[in-house]
Amino acid sequence: MAEAPTGTITLLFTDIEGSTQLLQRAGDAYVDLLAEHRRLLAEAFARHRGTVVDSEGDAFFVAFGSVNDAAAAAADAQRALSRHDWPAEQEIRVRMGLHTGEPRLVDGRYVGIDVHRAARVMAAGHGGQVVLSEATRALLGDAVRVRDLGEHRLKDLSGAQRLYQLEADGLHIEFPPLRTLDNRPTNLPVQPNALIGRERELDQAEALLLRDDCRVLTLTGAGGTGKTRLALQLAANVVEQFANGVFFVSLAPVRDWELVVPTVGRTLGLRERPSETMLETVTDYLSDKQMLLVLDNFEQVLAAAPPVWGLSSTSPELRVVVTSRTPLRLSGERTFAVPPLELPESVRLFVERAQAAAADFAAENGTHAAIEEICRRLDGLPLAIELAASRVVTLPPQALLRRLDRRLKLLTGGAQDLDARQRTLRATIEWSYELLPAAERTLFGRLALFVGGCRIDAADWLCDHDNALGELDVLDGLGSLVEKSLIRRRVDSDDEPRFWMLETIREYALEQLEAAGEADELRRLHARWYADVAEQLEAESRTGDQSAVFARIDDDYTNFRAALEWAGENEEGELMLRLATALWSFWVMRGYVTGGTRALEHALELSGRRPARALVGLCALKILSGSGDDLRAAAQEALAACEELGDDYSLAQAWNVVGRVEGSVMGTLGTAEDAWRRALEHARRGEYPAEKAESISWLMVSAVFGPLPVEDGIARCKEFVAAEGADPTIRATCSVERAVLEAMRGDIALARELLADGRRTIEQAGLTVWAALNAQEAYLVESLAGTPTAAIATLRESFATLDQAGERGYLSTIAGFLSHALIARGEDADAERFSRECEEAAAPEDVLSQVLWRTAKAKLRARQGLLGEAEALTREAVRLSEPTDLLGTRAAALAELADVLELMGSRDAALATLRDSARLYESKGNVTALARVAAHAERLAMGG
Repeated sequence: MAEAPTGTITLLFTDIEGSTQLLQRAGDAYVDLLAEHRRLLAEAFARHRGTVVDSEGDAFFVAFGSVNDAAAAAADAQRALSRHDWPAEQEIRVRMGLHTGEPRLVDGRYVGIDVHRAARVMAAGHGGQVVLSEATRALLGDAVRVRDLGEHRLKDLSGAQRLYQLEADGLHIEFPPLRTLDNRPTNLPVQPNALIGRERELDQAEALLLRDDCRVLTLTGAGGTGKTRLALQLAANVVEQFANGVFFVSLAPVRDWELVVPTVGRTLGLRERPSETMLETVTDYLSDKQMLLVLDNFEQVLAAAPPVWGLSSTSPELRVVVTSRTPLRLSGERTFAVPPLELPESVRLFVERAQAAAADFAAENGTHAAIEEICRRLDGLPLAIELAASRVVTLPPQALLRRLDRRLKLLTGGAQDLDARQRTLRATIEWSYELLPAAERTLFGRLALFVGGCRIDAADWLCDHDNALGELDVLDGLGSLVEKSLIRRRVDSDDEPRFWMLETIREYALEQLEAAGEADELRRLHARWYADVAEQLEAESRTGDQSAVFARIDDDYTNFRAALEWAGENEEGELMLRLATALWSFWVMRGYVTGGTRALEHALELSGRRPARALVGLCALKILSGSGDDLRAAAQEALAACEELGDDYSLAQAWNVVGRVEGSVMGTLGTAEDAWRRALEHARRGEYPAEKAESISWLMVSAVFGPLPVEDGIARCKEFVAAEGADPTIRATCSVERAVLEAMRGDIALARELLADGRRTIEQAGLTVWAALNAQEAYLVESLAGTPTAAIATLRESFATLDQAGERGYLSTIAGFLSHALIARGEDADAERFSRECEEAAAPEDVLSQVLWRTAKAKLRARQGLLGEAEALTREAVRLSEPTDLLGTRAAALAELADVLELMGSRDAALATLRDSARLYESKGNVTALARVAAHAERLAMGG
């Protein structure tokens, strides 16, 4: 091999696409094919001064001192392969990847992140394709042509990388999408370092996972064996096998096994549905999904194994990868014991992590033996090796080995019921802990109180509230612990850093805290801190960006939950009430209905008080839950308490809740409008944008569904836009509702334009649920246009979004409208299904949904010749809607009844019913619907 280049070099990796299938087709001839392929590539690389580092099997690893040489070599190699006269059906197609960096040369081999990156760039491509990294493209000469392929997440789980395709004469230029994580839905977290080794384990685990008889694959082993990292890489490698995606569920902060399935649901974006357990919701959602779930840190929630098995057994295309210290012992479960790293892999891991910690570290001949012995003593456990490698900043390997040897001997008398490797890992962590200065030990132990990590301000307050850290600045201490691999860092939604511990290390830290006798008092302080934070965030949400505030609550939600649980368990009623009162708006928006309702009720019970804002929250949650309680009485109790309190924010929320009960639940829009206007008055006076937007949104919905004449509704819309149009949410809501009003007065083109503009703004704002709800306006516009089937796709998308979110009230309405649209297209079977969905989801008081499913079902029964049943259904729909202010709903129900009566031969009754419908449409000013009903009545009157 020629002398390997150093410094900034370009690495080229190649691989034969579909080599296994080619071997099966070619049989004994494969050896000659492979040899010819190797000759063609080796000649091309040699012509351009490439150094072949490795050429095992069907792959090449080549280094170039010049980036332009590397690109020219890749192009030449691809042309040579393309021009070669291969036997029929035995053409060899090779994918190639180029990446430029500064890898280190150790014992004749390149090591470092650049090597892994080059291999992953190659793996993203297809046979005949040359893929380049941004680092390579930036150094290429102007004459080299490339195509920008955009940003992609490679399967090494690194952050997004911009990739390019080399273009040259004689090369193919059209290929399928790159093989990256972007081609499937996934939440696999970005990893700070590449996985070292594990190729054999990955192949074995993948073979087990993809067996027909494997439903659950459990990766077992002691803490620190690298189960999580192996599971993540396995998931990344098989992502293309699962059409509906691969999702990672961290169970590290979960201690109650009953929270496992809800945690899975939240990860998948599902929300609780009233009258349905989360297990039922998740089971229903996964039933037809081709998906992989990775459940991490399962050992502390083993009682949740049966529900997990239930999910997999009812979902034929679902696979589950579990990491746990013990098997789940389920039928259909395959276990894979994650072994320690082999010695060469252990040494590579130590060297790469040591170089990351100390840029000048070099594994010279004198240190290699010491590194090998360190890796042996640490039993090849990745976490232990990483912790040890981080110490080379202050301790060379020989000195490190001497200390490690002493500590291991000291700790050999640990608990005998622990696995030997776990004792070794415990020794490694304890050794790292013993090396900490006293102040850092205190900081380390106290950080264990946080569930899911903490921000700097929380660490500063809780860990040094009594000046126990002395001269140590908390930020400096956090940085030191990160450098020593005892804690890790990631960023929150607002780009602030969050510091967190691996669960194994956190368990050890908690032991130190308990031994110091500090845990009980610090848990009380932890709960107090998060009550303060919750109240601060709630206050910010009143006048600031509510979505940003809710993202912050998401960041710390495990800490908020831990604080709530501690307060409940210790009967700290006032503290629990503070937390629940501050969090209920978040629970409403995120759909945490059951848990939120339970927490708020428990807090009210423990405290023995019923403060105003807590009552408002409880009522809001019960509206969403479909509670059978007397919502009117609950809303009035909340309103009375808020009036006594007297602040604008509470009154705005209370009046909005009263309006929702009266309008969206009971259908008495006149009373509801009075409430929403009172809410708007308080929201404007206090300058509370979220409450103002809610009031205006409901007032505009009322303008569409209620008795307000169309022209007055449009005037109301223009008034709101003129006064509050600076708020994009208000402007978009007004645009969407005005679209329906414009369609009512006949301007369909303007209606469609307004609807598109409003929905686009709402979607751009990230308000996915609101965007889904606007499907009802899309249906109304298209129905008035005479093309209700044009809204089917939008309604289906909306239904899917709301179903996934766990919404039930809005879901029933969308299902009802979708059923009517499908009837118009003649898809009766699907229409029957969505009519039933509407019926099952509709609350008894939800008049609109109750009317929609009855009228849809009546149309279907009439088509089936069951006119008696159809008449009964439509008469019941008319009866339900008559006492309400839902003018359009009443008119539509009468028109549906008239259709049935006409089919039954009761022409006079049908005509009278149509005229009643027409009077309502005329009162509303809905000239489009009026013209349609009037034309129908005229035909009947003329005997047509």
